[in-house]
Amino acid sequence: MDWFVLVARLKPHALEDARELAAQVEPSAIADFDRFGVFLSEGEVVFVFEGEQARETVRAHLNDPVESTALSPWIPLFDGPLHAACEVYAADAGA
Repeated sequence: MDWFVLVARLKPHALEDARELAAQVEPSAIADFDRFGVFLSEGEVVFVFEGEQARETVRAHLNDPVESTALSPWIPLFDGPLHAACEVYAADAGA
């Protein structure tokens, strides 16, 4: 199982709009993943994708002119680029 994480800084006062967008995520938009989450702080949004070949699947969605429109409402809220976060440590308690 792979994780892929995308992070963006939010513009000042964009938190409430980001909460509203997160509440509107369509299940069909995340059908290619086993799990998906949106995490918000006062100044950042974090998108977490989990599934087989998560990185490649996200990249394929972002490169598709139709699929990538799901990200469009978020872009005005970003204060800088959306970028990948690299995994530097992960543990599995069951291992």
